[in-house]
Amino acid sequence: MKGIDFIKEYRKNSNKYLPLISHERNQFESCSEQGEVNIGWNCGLIGIRPYFYELWAADGITMLTIFISTRGIEDYTVKDIEKMLIDEAQIYCKKEGYFEASVLKIDDIDGNEFFSVDVCVGVEDEPALIDGGEVYPYSILNELNGKRSNFEFPFQMGSSGYTDDLDDITKNEALNLTGGIE
Repeated sequence: MKGIDFIKEYRKNSNKYLPLISHERNQFESCSEQGEVNIGWNCGLIGIRPYFYELWAADGITMLTIFISTRGIEDYTVKDIEKMLIDEAQIYCKKEGYFEASVLKIDDIDGNEFFSVDVCVGVEDEPALIDGGEVYPYSILNELNGKRSNFEFPFQMGSSGYTDDLDDITKNEALNLTGGIE
């Protein structure tokens, strides 16, 4: 279970899982003030450990920022975290010559500690190295959080398309990085 379905499940049963980084108070826009393009997001589970990732681009580089709770893995090294995200969660694959992953510990607004993992997953017009499935548009998350925005994708959508209707979100309607961006 991923995406909106997972967020709905998590909100009903958060006591069953480790913390998911708080995103409910955020309003996600298509571009940041720094010129970063917010492409999309997804979330899911690694065991009972939720992850939330944001896909964004700036200056011809596509980045994936993954947030996972540090609870129980506080002493993990960058290599340990990469192994978990690549081998267990299969969120992305590593490519020789790309920047190494960087990892910071951060606290969310609820006081939970998370690893913030930044990974380069694409350079210029190369295909993104993401294995974690669909990337959903932020308009869907904004709507679930009760916020409306004028979010629009800054690029052409591929044949998989997307919808803003939360009840109609399916795997086929989400942006699929295996062929969704033209």
